[in-house]
Amino acid sequence: MRREFIALFFALSLSACARSGNTPIPEQTVEELASPTAELAPPPTAIIAPTLAPQPTATADLRLPPERWQEWPVVPEATGRAIEIYAQGLVLGNDPRAFSKVGDCQNIREAFMGFFDQPDRYNLGADYQYLQETIDQFSGYFNTDGQAVKGGFNAATVLSPLWANPEFCLAGENPLECELRVTRPSIVFVSFEVWWDGRTVQQYDSYMRQIIDTIIAHGAVPILATKADNVEGDHSINLATARLAHEYDLPLWNFWLAVQNLPNHGLDSTRNDGFHISTDGWNVRSFTGLQALDSVWRGLRNAGQAVAVAPTQAPTPVGSDVLTPALPNEFNALAAGDSLIFGMASRQGGQYQSEGIYLLNLGTDQLVPVLSPGWDFRGASTDGRSLLVNRGPRLFHLIDGAPVLISDSFFSNSMKSTLVLPDGQFLFIQDGNAGLEIARASRSGSAAEVVLQPDAAPLELLSIADSSRLTWASGSCSGYGICTPQAFWLTDLQTGQTQELAMTQPVLAPDGGLLAYRTLTGENDTELAFAGLNGGGDRLFELPGDLLEAFAWSPDGNWIAVHQAVRSDYSGRVTDGLNFLVELPGYLTRQLPSAVLLDPVLVWSPDASGLAWMGTDWQDGQYTIRLSVSESPAFQTTPVTALSAIQDPDYIFVTGGAWINK
Repeated sequence: MRREFIALFFALSLSACARSGNTPIPEQTVEELASPTAELAPPPTAIIAPTLAPQPTATADLRLPPERWQEWPVVPEATGRAIEIYAQGLVLGNDPRAFSKVGDCQNIREAFMGFFDQPDRYNLGADYQYLQETIDQFSGYFNTDGQAVKGGFNAATVLSPLWANPEFCLAGENPLECELRVTRPSIVFVSFEVWWDGRTVQQYDSYMRQIIDTIIAHGAVPILATKADNVEGDHSINLATARLAHEYDLPLWNFWLAVQNLPNHGLDSTRNDGFHISTDGWNVRSFTGLQALDSVWRGLRNAGQAVAVAPTQAPTPVGSDVLTPALPNEFNALAAGDSLIFGMASRQGGQYQSEGIYLLNLGTDQLVPVLSPGWDFRGASTDGRSLLVNRGPRLFHLIDGAPVLISDSFFSNSMKSTLVLPDGQFLFIQDGNAGLEIARASRSGSAAEVVLQPDAAPLELLSIADSSRLTWASGSCSGYGICTPQAFWLTDLQTGQTQELAMTQPVLAPDGGLLAYRTLTGENDTELAFAGLNGGGDRLFELPGDLLEAFAWSPDGNWIAVHQAVRSDYSGRVTDGLNFLVELPGYLTRQLPSAVLLDPVLVWSPDASGLAWMGTDWQDGQYTIRLSVSESPAFQTTPVTALSAIQDPDYIFVTGGAWINK
C-alpha cells in the first residue's frame, strides 16, 4: 500500500495523561512525518445500505472472539446494533453531522484529529482523498473538545457531576450527559488511555457499561477504542474493552494494532514511562481515528431510511395531578423568626424530579418538610404569609395557609418562571392561547392578568425594579429543568416597550440604576460586569476564580453577593468556591470563607442584614446540601449543619429559596 498520507502539524502543546493525580507534563512539539502502517484499511468500495434491520448479534457472531482482540482490524465497520442505534438517534433529533469524543488527554483537539478542521495543516495524498467527504461531513467537530474530554478524565470522572463544567452543564449533569445534550452527536468516540492506581478491571468494566448505556440511550453510536500502553501488565483493559464491543455489538477501533509496527510500539521512548504516546503515535492515532469515523459513518448514513423506529413517548411530568397543597401544623411555629424556605430537586437517570419543599428555622436549626415530593417552591413574601407553589402546571398561592389556584397552565419546566415583588404581587409564566406569556397576580388572590405576550417565548424571569422594569430570558425547554436561555430582554411593563440586551443573565439593582450580568472573558472564564441603564456605570469587575456561578443584589441595593467557582484546567473538577461581597457604589470587595457549592443559590434577608449561601456538596459517597449564613455588620459567616441530614446518592440541589420573618 502506498503511504501518501502526510499530516502537516504546527508546534502543539499536549496536555498529559498522568497515571495518577493532575500533574502536567512539559510542552511537546509534534513534527511532520508520514504515518500509516501496513494494517491501515484501503479506500472503500461501493457501500450498499441495508434494507432490513439486522439482528443485534449478526456482526458479533462473525467476529473473532474478544480473547483474540489483538487480531481485530484497526478500522471497524458499522455493526447491526450500531445501525439500529443510529436510526433511533435520528428519530430523537441527533445531528448526523456531529460527533463527540469522550476521554482523557489523548482525545483533546490538539492531540486527536483537531487539524482536520484546518485544511492547510493536512494533506490526504492520492490514496486517501475519499476521507475528505467524511472531513466535510463532520466539519467543525474535529477541532473541538466538547464537555466530555479533559486531561484528567477517566471512566469514573466522566460520570460524575463534580467534573462537569458549570458554564455549560445543567444541575446534576455529568460531563457525558452534558456533552450528549449540548452536541447531540450521532457518533461518539470512547477512549480512556490509563487506568489510575488502585482500581480494578472490574471497576473499569462497570463504569464503561454506564458510559455505553448512556450514549446508546441518547441514540448515539459508541466507537470503543483500545489503547497503546499496557501499564496494567496483562492487557486486561484492552481485553475488557473488546469484550464490551463484542457483547454490545459495537465498532471497536483497534488503535493498539495500528501502532505495533512503529518504533517502541508507538510509545514515547524519551520519557520511557510506558504510557505516553510518541510523536509517530499521535499522528497514527489521528489518521486511524479518521478512518474509523469514515468507515462507521458510511455504514450508518442510510440507516435513517433503512430502519423505521417509532419515536419514544415523552415522560409524564412529575406532579401533574390535581392535589391541593396543605401546610403541616409545624409550619407556623417553626417559621417564627428568621427562617429559610426552599425547594429541592434531584436528577435520576438523566431526568429531574421534585423532592419537595423544606423550612429551616435559623434560630433553632429545626428543619421540617413543608410539602412532599412533587411540589415545587416558587416564592414567598418576606413575612412568610404568602407562598407560591406548584404541582406540575397547577400554580397555587397560599395566603395564610389557604390555597388559591392561580393558573392551571403554569410553565413548570423552568426553575425561574416566577418572580415575587416587594409589594406582594408576583409575576409568572403560563401557557396561554397564543403561547407562553407573562402574567401578574396580587397577594389578595384576585384573578391574574396577562401583562406581556412577547414574540420570543419567555423562559426565565430574572429581576424587576420599580415594579415595572423587568429582565427576562427567552429560549426553550425539553423537559422539567432542562432549559436553554438563548436571548435576554428588558421590558417596561408600563409602556410594553421591550429591547434585547447584549448580555447574559442581566439582573437589575433594586433601584433600577444598574444591571449586573455575566460576561465571558476567556474559553473557561466568566466574570461579573455592570452596565448603567441611564448611561455610565459600565464596568468589568474581575474577581478571583474561574466561573461566575451566582450573584444576588441585597434588597437595599448596597451589596451584591457573588459566588465564583474554581475549576481545574487539567482535570475539569470544581475544586473550590469563592464567596465575595461587593459594596456599591464604591465596588469595595470583601472575601468571605470559601465553600464548594455546586448549583449555588444565594438568599438575602429582607433587611439585608443576613445572607444564606446554599449549594450541593459531595460527602462520604452522598450528595448533600451545604449551607452557611453571613450576618452583618461584619458579615461573619457560620456553617449551618442542619441540612447535612438531607443526603442522597443521586444528585440533589436547591431550586430556589426565600428568607422569611413570620
